[in-house]
This record gives sequence, structure tokens and C-alpha cells, in this order.
Amino acid sequence: MSADPASGSGTGAAVARDDSASPAHVTSGAPAPAANNAAAEDNSASVSAHTIAGTPGRYVLDARANHLITDSRFGSGEAVRAGELLLGALVSCALANIENNAATAELPITGVRAEATHARDPEDPTRYVYTRMTVRVGGVDQPTAEALAAKYAATCPIYNTVLRGSGIELAVFADRAR
Repeated sequence: MSADPASGSGTGAAVARDDSASPAHVTSGAPAPAANNAAAEDNSASVSAHTIAGTPGRYVLDARANHLITDSRFGSGEAVRAGELLLGALVSCALANIENNAATAELPITGVRAEATHARDPEDPTRYVYTRMTVRVGGVDQPTAEALAAKYAATCPIYNTVLRGSGIELAVFADRAR
């Protein structure tokens, strides 16, 4: 097994390669904790994806029994792209969290709208220079809307992962049979 320093791109990532059946591991930041207990498994999610033969830059994502077509930022752009999926996760969580907390508190909201944007860093395209969100809560006053948004920000794992950043563990396998 050999390390490939060029793959780190100066980010501190290390890539280990091995042609055996064992995966190579790329870790950036703190390693992801092992999911070795029932509580972690109950709170886990999984998405798989695959390419579409003959259509470069187009992919199929599978989450449970749901399927979504996505495009690469280098592809045609007809379908939603990965960065947009990240923003979609942020706004979806905001809507669900605020709506649920308002219902629990019996607040008379008339609707929630959320928008998220980000920009890729022109000097370091491996990161976003900002991620911004706007949330509008109908039917309540400003302090109540702010309290609902604060509860979202305090409890959403997607929001907090983006806010703080986190480590990620990547296992890489060569599949020569295909």
C-alpha cells in the first residue's frame, strides 16, 4: 500500500492505495465516528448512486425506494446538481423543523419559505466561500419567527455540519471486473 501525496491537494487528505480487495481510505478532518451501536444505526441514512452508460455527467441517486436524476456541474445542467442538493437539504430541514416546532407550540403560521445560496471559492474550488439562508415565516411576528429559526439552527444536523464543517471518511475500491 502506498500513500499518494498528490491526491491531498494541500488539504491534509491522505490517500492510501492498494490493489487488493481492501479499500483505500481518504480522511479529511476528524474521522467519522464508527456506527457500532443501535442508536447510531437508527439515526443513519444511506444514498447510493451510479453513472448512466452513454450519458457522461448524468447520475441516478437511490435513497430507499426513491430515485433522483442528477447532473455533474460539468454536464448539461438539465437536472439538479450536487451543490444544489446540499442547499436543498438545508432548506428542506428548515421547513420541516420550523413547521413541526410551530405546530408543537400551536403557533398560527400560515406558511414557511426558505432559500439558500452559496458560491464556490474562485481561488479554492474545493470549498464554498459562503452559504446563506433566508427564511420567511408567515402568520407570526418577528421575534417568534426568529425563535423558530434559532431552534432550527440549534437542532438541524445538516445546518450544523455545514456551519462547523466536519470530518469525512472515504473508502475507495478498484473494481477491475467491470
